[in-house]
Amino acid sequence: MLALRARLRPPLVADDAGPGPPQNVPQESMPRMKPILIQHSSSAPPDRVWKMASDFQNASGRIRGITKIEMLTSGPVGAGTRFREWRGRQVVDMEIAAWSPPRSYSLRGFAAGTEFTSEIRCVPDGAGTRLEMEVRARPMTFLAKLLSPLLALMSKVMVKSCAKDLRDIAEAAEGAA
Repeated sequence: MLALRARLRPPLVADDAGPGPPQNVPQESMPRMKPILIQHSSSAPPDRVWKMASDFQNASGRIRGITKIEMLTSGPVGAGTRFREWRGRQVVDMEIAAWSPPRSYSLRGFAAGTEFTSEIRCVPDGAGTRLEMEVRARPMTFLAKLLSPLLALMSKVMVKSCAKDLRDIAEAAEGAA
């Protein structure tokens, strides 16, 4: 069977060539879909939750939806680190777009003509942590813009999947006491 693959795309630049986002169009003029915010509370302290949330190499051992991770860059994890994530037959190449330890990071990927970004935040909340994931999607191609109403309809499925991921991270942090 064929694996679905989301491709990582660099930011749109005026002289970008090849398939992908439209040419010579500033990113600011591309429509964005409404961001989706998912939250989960954990009794674990923020530093422990951060450790679990930012350990991409071992994510498949703690997040049930992820079946495999392949690191595509070597060295310390930070902005620019790339990895490939398998969720069943779906494969997504991701890049860390922003890195602010020990509180947040942003991931970026490109799939089906759409740029996806997700920001993970570990927010201190009393003795525990509020784990947040904010997901944004921006259709980049004509076809993706046409199909964007379908993406909005599928957002409930995405919210459930992201909520499960956050729960798994929190459970791993709480169990690592």
